[in-house]
Parts: sequence; structure tokens; C-alpha cells
Amino acid sequence: MILVLDTATHRPVVALAAADGTILAERQWESRHRHGEELLARLDEVLADAGASRRDLDGVVVGTGPGSFTGLRIGLATAKTVAYALSIPICGISSTRALALAVLSADPGANKVTVALPAGAADRYVHTFRVTDGVPVEAKPPALVATPPRADEHDGEQIDGLAAALARLGADALSAGATDDPATLVPAYVALPRGIAAAAPEMTWSPDLR
Repeated sequence: MILVLDTATHRPVVALAAADGTILAERQWESRHRHGEELLARLDEVLADAGASRRDLDGVVVGTGPGSFTGLRIGLATAKTVAYALSIPICGISSTRALALAVLSADPGANKVTVALPAGAADRYVHTFRVTDGVPVEAKPPALVATPPRADEHDGEQIDGLAAALARLGADALSAGATDDPATLVPAYVALPRGIAAAAPEMTWSPDLR
């Protein structure tokens, strides 16, 4: 079984998937900034739903954002800890790419998908993908913009389908041996907390695009 985690949006995802990416059990909920209190409890729930234990896990797939600083840190830390403790492979998947794939499930005829996520009071994190053989491929580097481009809009279904999209992309990556080193796997933050960018300029791995 594959453990699937994502804490990039306001609705965290915890799921179990088969080796081919088929979802076996899933939880989504409104986090209300309580990822740390609830994530492991939801993990236990999906394991119970599937009649499994943590020892049945063979791999971990985790959404790497972009998303909020605290939420992503909790999600990545949990995913890494499970991978370390069980000595199983881990694979980081762009949350925006997975959201784009989820949109394609609702709109399979699309040839381009643009994902726009909140980044503060006015900015939006915008990531554009072209569709190649039914899979989103980055068309433009991500950017922060004041107003997202107008396009066909999806509001809920892309997050509803996030677990399945992450499982599909992650299962393909794990099967191909495209795994990550937990020591170097890091998230993409929408923006660093105020003051951190100036205090720690060596944190160049975090793509603060402003």
C-alpha cells in the first residue's frame, strides 16, 4: 500500500492507495490550522478503514506544495518520519501538478490547465500546464500575480480529486524508481513567513517568488 499525504491547501488529504494508484481509503477535512493535531489521527482512520497497519505501507507520496509554511512543514515532516521509521521510499509530487491532473478528470478535453492558489490577501500563485497524453506538463514557471488569468474555473472538484491524482502520479514515480531522499526533499512555499527571507537568505530552496 502507498500512503498519500497533502497539506498544501485548506483541505488536507490523507489516503491509502494500491500499488497502481487506486484509492483504497481517504480522508479530507477543513484543517483550520490544526494539521499538527489531526494528521496522525486521520492516518490511523484510513488504515483502520483499509484493515491495515503502518507496517503494510510500501511507499509514501507527499504533496510538496506550494502552500502555507506551517501546513507544508507538518505534512512533509510526517511523511518523512513515516518513510524513515519504516525504511520505505518516499516521492514528492508538486501539489499544483496534481491539482491540474484532478481538473483533467473533470474536464478531460482540456489542453491547458492553469492552477491559481491564494498567496496572501491579494496575490495568487499561478502555475500553468499543457496536457500531453492526458498528463499535465509544466508550460510556464510558477509566478505570483495580483489577479489570476480568467479561464474556465473549477472550485471544489480539483481538491476532491487531489488524493487520486497524487496517488496516480506518485504510483507511477515509485514504480519507475523516481524516489526522493528524505534528507533533501523540501516543499515549495507560496511565500516565506514575514522576516524569514531577510533573516535567512541561505534558504534559497524555498521559491519565494515575490
